[in-house]
Amino acid sequence: MNLHRIFLLLLGVCVGVNLPAQTARHDHDPPPAWSLRKDQDGIKVYGRTGDNSGFDDLKVETILPGRLSSLAAVILDVGNYPNWSFNSEKAYILKTIGPAELYFYSLVHSPWPANDRDLAVHLVIRQDSSTRKLYISADEIANFIPEKKGIVRVPLSVERWVVTPLPGDRISISYELRLNPGASAPAWLINLFAVKGPFETFSHLREQLKVPKYYGATVPFFRN
Repeated sequence: MNLHRIFLLLLGVCVGVNLPAQTARHDHDPPPAWSLRKDQDGIKVYGRTGDNSGFDDLKVETILPGRLSSLAAVILDVGNYPNWSFNSEKAYILKTIGPAELYFYSLVHSPWPANDRDLAVHLVIRQDSSTRKLYISADEIANFIPEKKGIVRVPLSVERWVVTPLPGDRISISYELRLNPGASAPAWLINLFAVKGPFETFSHLREQLKVPKYYGATVPFFRN
C-alpha cells in the first residue's frame, strides 16, 4: 500500500533542474500499453505514459505468501507503514468509518534540499462475495486536512489493488498507481527512476506478510 511514496525520494536530485517535461497525453487518446520495466524476485513492475500530469502510471504484479486476511491486517495497520512502504516517515489514522474503511495521514520523507510531502488518504477494502477477491482503493482527498508549513501537499494519488486468493496460502496482487507528487517536480527525470519504489515496497511487503501477527491474522469480515 501507499506507493504514492515511490517517486518522492527522487525529488532531491531534481531540485533546481529546469528542463522540458515529457509531452502529455490528451484526454481523448486511448491509454498506451503497459511496458515491463523490471522483473526480479517474482515482482514485475510496469509503466506507461500517464495523463496530463506527465508522470508515468505504474503497475505491479506479484504472488506473495499469505492469506487475504494477512494482507488486510497489514494494510489496516496504518501506523506500521514506515516498516515497509517506500520512504514513509509517518502514518496515522485520521478518521475511522468502518472496519475496512478509514482516512489516514501520510508523511513522506524527501531528501534535502526537497521538502517532505504529505497527503490525506481515503482507504477502502471490499471483497467480492463470489470470487473472494479483495478490491482496495486508496485515494488522496484534497483539503481533507489543512496544509502544514514547510511540507508540500501531494495533489494527486490514486491507488487500486486487486488481490486474488491462490491455493497454498498465497495471494496474487495486481496494483496500479497514478500520481502527481507536486511542487513542479520534473516528470521526465522522476519517470527514469520510478521502478525503485514499487519494487522495494513489495519486497518489504513480502517480509511483513511473514510476521506471525499478520500471517496468522483473523479478519472476520473477509473470507480467505
